[in-house]
Amino acid sequence: MSTDPESKALKKFWNGDESKVQPDHVEKIRDILSAMYASHHPKDLKAVFSSLEQKKGSGEGVYSIQVNGNWRVTFQIEDDGAILVDYCDYHGKQIKAVK
Repeated sequence: MSTDPESKALKKFWNGDESKVQPDHVEKIRDILSAMYASHHPKDLKAVFSSLEQKKGSGEGVYSIQVNGNWRVTFQIEDDGAILVDYCDYHGKQIKAVK
């Protein structure tokens, strides 16, 4: 990832504090963040995570990977890798790309 995660929960998680993410999500989030750190292209992530999706409409350019149920890690891709990384309950959210 080119920058620190956007969400406070993921910032703490990235720095070793797992208290702000659901305990049953820890391993999956660790796997997702590790793969995002190592990859700079969505097709690489698609090979690892079949749940990788790109939003359409106003969210075009935002990718998500399912953690569990409605929970997703969302992000955008720039030349240096993933940016604006977030961990959220995706249900009913209006996700918009930041240009």
